[in-house]
Amino acid sequence: MLKYVVLFFALAIGITSCSVDNPVEQEVAKNDTDIQNYLKQRNLSYTKTADGMYYSITPSGATTAPAATDLVTLHYKLSLLDGTFVDSTSRSASQSKSIIFGVSQSMFTLPVSLMKAGDKGTFLLPSSLAFGGNTFGNVPAYSVIKAEVEVLSIKNQTEQITAMQSTYGFTAPEKTSSGLVFQKTLENPTGAAVVNGQLVKLNYLGRLGYGYIQTDATNKVIYDSKFGSGTLTFTAGAGQLIPGFEETVLKMKVGEKAKAILPYTIAYGTAGNSTIPGYSPLYFEIEVVSAQ
Repeated sequence: MLKYVVLFFALAIGITSCSVDNPVEQEVAKNDTDIQNYLKQRNLSYTKTADGMYYSITPSGATTAPAATDLVTLHYKLSLLDGTFVDSTSRSASQSKSIIFGVSQSMFTLPVSLMKAGDKGTFLLPSSLAFGGNTFGNVPAYSVIKAEVEVLSIKNQTEQITAMQSTYGFTAPEKTSSGLVFQKTLENPTGAAVVNGQLVKLNYLGRLGYGYIQTDATNKVIYDSKFGSGTLTFTAGAGQLIPGFEETVLKMKVGEKAKAILPYTIAYGTAGNSTIPGYSPLYFEIEVVSAQ
């Protein structure tokens, strides 16, 4: 089962003491010894980074490398050096992991920064780049993590929006100057147009362009792209909602349904929110119930 993997930087506080009695320093040194022994026992030759990560990459021959704010989709398997399974994505269930590269740090940031689309690699991460001094599930504190990673795709913002149009079934949509991609799915020619200043009631469903692990109303772990849904009431044109959502609603009439893709510039911007990463384009389905 794919899980969110929480990254702890055990050394983020900064270590200035050079004493061999420092337990953190001892663990760091032990990590490196354990990795070298692992490689020696298996007659493997890996490259070492300045951060202490060892790696070997099998290149795909592709030239597309991740740039900041690109959507990187990957499969991975995490284990301890003794082979103990920690976590993985699921190919059989088509459950991959997607990250907005360079926006937030995780244990995948450094490995992915060295890869291109289609590359496969094995990375031996010291605890300072993994879970640090924290125990996580069956991972003891200060454990070295072996990460087997395959980069499935790397998409910039334009490519993400194009892929989302295909995923969510857009056909000849309207594209506005703001970048909004809009298409009505149910028209109501006799309905009243939504205008600024009206109190609007609507139903909505919001999705990302990829699925992620979350829990449903019964606390069951599921894999879904949905980040929100329900009924809401707001005053049109009052700036109560993200710009792209308001722009969408103001193109509709009461009784109509539409779907829209919002580039991040008219969604949650570069910062995102507690659920949505920065630089994320969003997909919405909207039904205008009333406007007065």
